[in-house]
Amino acid sequence: MSSSHGEPLVLALSGELDVGTVLIVVRAVAAALAARPAPQVIVLDLADLRFLGAAGVRVLCAAADHAAAESTTLRVVTGGNSEVERALRLSGMDRVLDVYPDRVAAVRAGDRHDFLRLATRMWES
Repeated sequence: MSSSHGEPLVLALSGELDVGTVLIVVRAVAAALAARPAPQVIVLDLADLRFLGAAGVRVLCAAADHAAAESTTLRVVTGGNSEVERALRLSGMDRVLDVYPDRVAAVRAGDRHDFLRLATRMWES
């Protein structure tokens, strides 16, 4: 886990994310969201996963929902990991989750305030 005040919180996972390990992600995301102030963005870096099972995909979706309920954005990094990309694509979660190809892109992506400013400018045009 790494973060600076106001910066996205990065959680890098390795190994396998399946029914036997999902509680690790649940606890890490819950702890991050319990911090005050809660981070505006949590980045889950899955580049080093060897396996992403159905239970892991479900917990990613649940974590994104839980984060959204706390006004936090959850971003998922695939890092070009074919195992992760395949699991997300087959489940359809690549179209639901906020997915990035690498950690730099996920961290540098604008926050919701950037989006609102852009939307406002577009609306006023």
